[in-house]
Amino acid sequence: MKKLLNWGLLVVALIAVNACEGPQGPQGPAGSNGSQGPAGSQGQQGFPGTANVVYSNWAKAGTWSTVDVYGVVRSFVDVNAPRLTQEILDRGVVVMYVKLTTDNNQIRQLPVTVFAQFTEELIDFSLIVSRIRVWSTPIKGPAFPSPNYEFRYVIIPGAQAARMNYENIPYDDAKVMFNLPE
Repeated sequence: MKKLLNWGLLVVALIAVNACEGPQGPQGPAGSNGSQGPAGSQGQQGFPGTANVVYSNWAKAGTWSTVDVYGVVRSFVDVNAPRLTQEILDRGVVVMYVKLTTDNNQIRQLPVTVFAQFTEELIDFSLIVSRIRVWSTPIKGPAFPSPNYEFRYVIIPGAQAARMNYENIPYDDAKVMFNLPE
């Protein structure tokens, strides 16, 4: 009888093990929420958003002035930038764009080389508190920078500027990134 009982228990155990491998049943109802844990510590302040970015309207170059720099006659025009502070010069970034009215209004980031029929000029810029000086330097032939060129700057404060490389941002990307109106 003991032998029969042992065999019976073995059969029941095998049936129980095989029964565990059946199809999964439906998910049961969610349990109740646990108690609220303790409050965490205050996190660090994040980077400022694009609300801190300053941008200008498009401004026509107008009349260019000239200066002889080591035997090269360079042309320049000044763009007023009242929000360009010493702190921005020390810690921020200024990105400058030109709208090339002589080339289908293409918008390019400065510095840029502009090619015409028989001339080639480099357009770049330098920064001074409250002012951006845009330069035209002849590379091939005389440079005749257009008074109709239009310029726009974007000033990015230091904390915002630390997040990425601004060397080559196409204008369409800058419009989206900094929420620039046309």
